[in-house]
Amino acid sequence: MSSTHLSLPLCLPDEERERYNRLATLTTQTANTLIQQYWTPDHLTEIDESSYQAWKYFDEQEAFAEFDIYLPSRYKRCLLQKVGETLRSHADKRDAFQTIKPLLPDHKIRSIHTRRIKDRLWDSDGYLSSGYVDLLIDQLNAYYDVHGTYPATYFDFQDCPEYSSGVLPYSADDGPTSGQAVKYQYNKSTEQLTVELKTPDTLEPETYGDWTWTEYTLDGYESFHELVDHGSLSAPSFQPNTSKQGTEYYELSFPVEVEHADKSDGVASVLSIDGGLRKDATAVVVDEEGEQLSTPYFIQNAERERMRNLNQERNQLNSKLAHLRRQGRDHTDYFKHIQSEYERVNNKIRHKREQLVHDVANQILALALVYDVDAIVHEDLRSLSPPRGEGQLSWELSSWARREIIENTEYRADIAGIRVERVYAGNTSRSCPRCGSTGHTTKSPDHYHEVWHGGHFRCDNSRCGFQGDRDYVGAVNVARVFFAESDSLDSDFTSSYMGDFEIELAGRSAGSRPVFGTSLIAYVGQLRVTAGGGSAFIAPAVTPSGTKNNGSKSSVSSPATHSYSLFVRGAAVCC
Repeated sequence: MSSTHLSLPLCLPDEERERYNRLATLTTQTANTLIQQYWTPDHLTEIDESSYQAWKYFDEQEAFAEFDIYLPSRYKRCLLQKVGETLRSHADKRDAFQTIKPLLPDHKIRSIHTRRIKDRLWDSDGYLSSGYVDLLIDQLNAYYDVHGTYPATYFDFQDCPEYSSGVLPYSADDGPTSGQAVKYQYNKSTEQLTVELKTPDTLEPETYGDWTWTEYTLDGYESFHELVDHGSLSAPSFQPNTSKQGTEYYELSFPVEVEHADKSDGVASVLSIDGGLRKDATAVVVDEEGEQLSTPYFIQNAERERMRNLNQERNQLNSKLAHLRRQGRDHTDYFKHIQSEYERVNNKIRHKREQLVHDVANQILALALVYDVDAIVHEDLRSLSPPRGEGQLSWELSSWARREIIENTEYRADIAGIRVERVYAGNTSRSCPRCGSTGHTTKSPDHYHEVWHGGHFRCDNSRCGFQGDRDYVGAVNVARVFFAESDSLDSDFTSSYMGDFEIELAGRSAGSRPVFGTSLIAYVGQLRVTAGGGSAFIAPAVTPSGTKNNGSKSSVSSPATHSYSLFVRGAAVCC
């Protein structure tokens, strides 16, 4: 049986903050010295080609030959692992630069070029997160502002990276109770975790005696205890962090290995997903007999407008930076102030984008568990047609973001024992789900002129007359293709859905921690719907504001089955 590691953080006590500061500072200083030592094109190529753990690339004696301080052996390995991960990340970024280099225009990169660049990287063998690519594009634009051209090599525009966080990934090779840098033991009866951490007494330790073991008892929290009940702890990472109020603190982030639930042999029902242009996702439940078991669910993130405003602010700040560079004022305090504002806004955008992906994936899995489906089905995103024109189209909901949503859904579904399948047919949003004819899209139900990316579908068959939300049509047709015996949209399925729909706000979920048992995971209309018992084995919660889950069985209700329509295999029926 396969498994997945999910990480949960535990805060370290404030009274030992001085020791943590020394550990983080020493880690940062040593890691930066090592990165500078190995920051060459040859090392990037060689570590990228190495298939072993990152630390195994290095010769430990050679790497630390010039250091005149005492570092424990296992601490060195942890450092080399982090340095190796940093170098590998830049090897990936260099490969991305080489991949998109032929796509660079003869002017600054605009939104349409950004979309083409991301699509090219998506189609390539490797994959980088969207925030990573956004950073690469920002760097290329900044280089163009100064030089009027794009760099020939990666090292022309990328300085030696600086490791500033002090994160230290501990090795699990020694086992939890006999580690040379960290020891930990969980007591299930008391629900307490005992941790021993080796930290330096000085920033320039000279001998073994300049490192001290300190023991802590950590109480954890409900989600941590629930997750440990279903898995096993692995070696943590030591990492500094900052609260929303700006207070600095330290934590240990423990990966917990959780086994995947068994998947069913067949697929009797599916949650069919359409990644719309104006909605984060549209979902509908359909069984193998063609019965639609739910109203359409339009999953909508609550902070879309805020994200658009932040994106506009970032673009304005980027324009100011470009103007200052052209004037040769990129050394001034004013430039540094604008640059810090740009980085602040950019960080907010990345955080909200990550939260959007996280929340939408949670809601998709929640609905899949509520309706106890065997599979989540989505259309292969490479079959989607790009928008016409060069306007910026819901920038945060591009095909790149949809890919991230699907990938986040996949690992959650794997743990919960739900398949994730894809179909390859195109034009799922432009084929009538009732009669199978082609149709066109309009701006809204009150408009009749065709708009290529309109949100409302109208069937072109005058004897059918079906109309409905474009994304709902796409979701139904994705299920229609999945249960068909071919990859094409033929007309041997029909549908006559004309009922209600539900809007699911994929707002801030209950953190990034999985929740078990009878935890509230979806909100349907005025009903509180839970997955109930073991069927919510690993479902992250999406909890509406103003609700409270007390875990009592009386709060559990069966999944709601709304009025449904029927689409059946057979000859198309026009009505």
